[in-house]
Amino acid sequence: MNRTPDPDEYARLQARFEARKPILPWSLTWYEVDPTRHPFDPATAPEVIRSLPPATTVPAPAERSALRYEAGDEWADAMSFAILDRYGRWATGWRYNVGEGDIGGGPVGAWCCPSHSISTPAATLTVVADALLEWRAYLEDLAERFGRFLPLVTDPGQPDDIVLDAWERAVANLVTVVVDRTGAESGWEHHCRQVLGWFLTAADVPADRQQRLIDTAIGGRFASWVTPSNLVVGEVAERLAAEVTDDAR
Repeated sequence: MNRTPDPDEYARLQARFEARKPILPWSLTWYEVDPTRHPFDPATAPEVIRSLPPATTVPAPAERSALRYEAGDEWADAMSFAILDRYGRWATGWRYNVGEGDIGGGPVGAWCCPSHSISTPAATLTVVADALLEWRAYLEDLAERFGRFLPLVTDPGQPDDIVLDAWERAVANLVTVVVDRTGAESGWEHHCRQVLGWFLTAADVPADRQQRLIDTAIGGRFASWVTPSNLVVGEVAERLAAEVTDDAR
């Protein structure tokens, strides 16, 4: 029997979602996460985390479900806002964890969720710092890969096969990286779309064309809990390369 949603409860959940939007990494753009735009000293990160106001209010371990949905969740949100204020929005990805944990679908393994990652104050703050460092290292790795592939061959005078090959190699490499880092677990395909969008941004493909290009290329081939075969990755890379180069003509 379907229960009619309580309007007050729905309104409360919607208000909470809106309030949390700044700390949700799903909508992060390349401009917001590009490491070259956001200086960061990894050596000082653990000390910075310990100095933030939420560091003094780490909740005591409790029954797992209660910790996940109440004190632990609220504390993790408070820490995310404090990290955002200190470092900028790029840093909210520290909770972009692998699988179905806290804010799932991402590449971070150090942090899972409040019920599993909150323990003693010292250990919890270490996990937060480790997660932030892991996320930053991932972004720097992506930036380095973007730098290796860009600028892509765009000279109209170049043979089509050279232009397509450059795009195909870049896309296939990035999809493989996302699969490896996310384990192809729950929601990985959304982060893959995000990374491909970041790459298109770095390649100066107009933002208003990116979603259409990616949607056409992927075409339902990627799904949670399914590791794409090399053949499927190659097909998506080939399709996106063709879509981008055709669109540019």
